[in-house]
Amino acid sequence: MSSDTAAVPIEVSVHASQRSSQLDDALLLACRDLGLSESLGRELRQHRFDDAQLGDVKIRSLLALAALSRGDVAMADDLLATGKPIRTIEERRLWLAASLYRTCWLNPPLPDEVASLTQALGNATSSDAVDAPEWSPMALGCATLAFAEGLLRMSDVGAARNQLEVVATGERLPRGLAVVARTLLASIEIGVGRSDLAIGHLQVALHASADLGAEDRFLRLLLIGLLLGENRRLALAMLDDLSSGRYEKIDPTLGTVGRLYSVLSAISYSCPLSLAATIQLRRDLAWLLKRHASAAWCLLLLSIISGALVCSDETCEGYDILVQSAAELRCRYMDGVADLLDRQLATLRGQLGPDGFEPVVREAQRRRRLRASKD
Repeated sequence: MSSDTAAVPIEVSVHASQRSSQLDDALLLACRDLGLSESLGRELRQHRFDDAQLGDVKIRSLLALAALSRGDVAMADDLLATGKPIRTIEERRLWLAASLYRTCWLNPPLPDEVASLTQALGNATSSDAVDAPEWSPMALGCATLAFAEGLLRMSDVGAARNQLEVVATGERLPRGLAVVARTLLASIEIGVGRSDLAIGHLQVALHASADLGAEDRFLRLLLIGLLLGENRRLALAMLDDLSSGRYEKIDPTLGTVGRLYSVLSAISYSCPLSLAATIQLRRDLAWLLKRHASAAWCLLLLSIISGALVCSDETCEGYDILVQSAAELRCRYMDGVADLLDRQLATLRGQLGPDGFEPVVREAQRRRRLRASKD
């Protein structure tokens, strides 16, 4: 998928015959003013659109982003491959953002394509041009988040953090995008050993997500995972509130919130983990990591879950997740995330010392062989 927007052809929409009803103006305005929250993305995926609406590059890009949030790469490909030529800076920003996230799903990865789109996003976000003022904050926010994703994959962690801070603190940018930026900033802060800053980012994001729906419970779970090492009593009290259904009942087998709840419940209440429990934890973690193709998403989950394990006297499991994930992510050209995981490994090694670290490595290897024989 090229970053050259002039190559987008004019064609009749591939989904026009399947989507005949009008796009609800209120939904479009909500997406524009709030950003793509989980609930708005679900509504977008369920709507049906006519030919005229699907010819709009902004709508096609939003639909592609909503499709990619559920891993529907086929629909995203169709939406990004056809439509009217890109004429405004807002259309270009949204199209580039969706294109980069689509490229992240490619297997095998195409690092050169990611680099090309990242450069194009850098040029698009640095432009002061405004063609559609009502869409400018939304388009700029999406493009800046995508730019940060590309930078993180390319090991420019400092620049990625700077871009996320632009979205997190931007006064005119949609609140939903600021919540995403704060959440991803927390993952970087954990990676560099600043869990205190990470907690602050998650608390601000949680406060801002009050009426966003699923994001509220997801952020509570992330905060619980991080607090297990900082204030375990508070973390367990928060987890008990979620278990009681205070913020809506959670099905531990359903969706991202359910899987993360299941993992954190096992870590909080069942350590030391049995062999069966560790196998299930690894399966849930693998499912969560495949939920999004984002490098920042992988860093967030791996950092919080491995840290929670280490703080719950399952040091060898936390170590093993970090070391295996770092190697795998390098093979997928997510070098920035792998570097931050290696940094967490170095911190763990320093905390344990030579005499304490070697037994952890041997036990992790023994458990790895045992899981392989049972899984």
